[in-house]
Amino acid sequence: MATGPADSNAEDVSLDLARELTQAIEDEQFFLVYQPTIDLQTNAFAGVEALIRWRHPRRGILSPDTFIDELEASGQIMPVGRWALNTACAQGAAWHDKGYRFSVSVNVSERQFETPAFFQDVADALSSSRFDPSLLVLEFAQATLLGGGEATAPRLELLRTLGVRFAIDDFEPGGSALDELEQFPIDIVKLDREFIAGLATSSEASSLVHRLVESSETRHLQVIASGIEDSDQREQLQNEKVHVGQGYLFSKPHEAAEIDRFLEDFAIFSGKPL
Repeated sequence: MATGPADSNAEDVSLDLARELTQAIEDEQFFLVYQPTIDLQTNAFAGVEALIRWRHPRRGILSPDTFIDELEASGQIMPVGRWALNTACAQGAAWHDKGYRFSVSVNVSERQFETPAFFQDVADALSSSRFDPSLLVLEFAQATLLGGGEATAPRLELLRTLGVRFAIDDFEPGGSALDELEQFPIDIVKLDREFIAGLATSSEASSLVHRLVESSETRHLQVIASGIEDSDQREQLQNEKVHVGQGYLFSKPHEAAEIDRFLEDFAIFSGKPL
């Protein structure tokens, strides 16, 4: 099939990005930020989610939307994902050494999860950091688990022997979604931020949240609402007994030093233990 100028340009951009990402790995341009999660029922600090950023030498700070697909396609997600896991566990252990006890969530890509070495990567990250495994949450996209075939459940069960917990990211309630996930040892479901954004205008969305929370009690699941932007959303989710909230209403993602200051301020102003 013949390719036109547009196809050539796209290929050139992809090649340039791949080269830049290789350089980014070599020059350690990636870094992690952490977004707090808050218990909606008690207002206690619940944990943080580790999120990757790229400190690009010319374009400034880049979010993963601009580079994660290329990392996946090129296979570079493996060393970067391993670095992110090690860094997040080390930082979690450092916070715990200061007397804080909360969970740290790390996103896992489909390619990482399907690689046999991933189990050892997690084991090594926990061992080298001495981070409490019960406080490490591995987050998976719903499609990663449901599309992984028969090998998915055994992989999760093997990881479970390390003592870690599992979350489904960007979960959209409704239909048989939760029933399909029941075959896996899931601990947490994180409601999709776009779904949360539609709560105020959709009675159906509110009903789905209500049913999800009721169902979570019998399944021993924790429900986290992502992308909470205003107090009305928080109040609605709180009334529905959603367990934990995350979003700009509470805090945007910060580097570790800023999270330290957030923790100090949170303890002072909330009066809640950490």
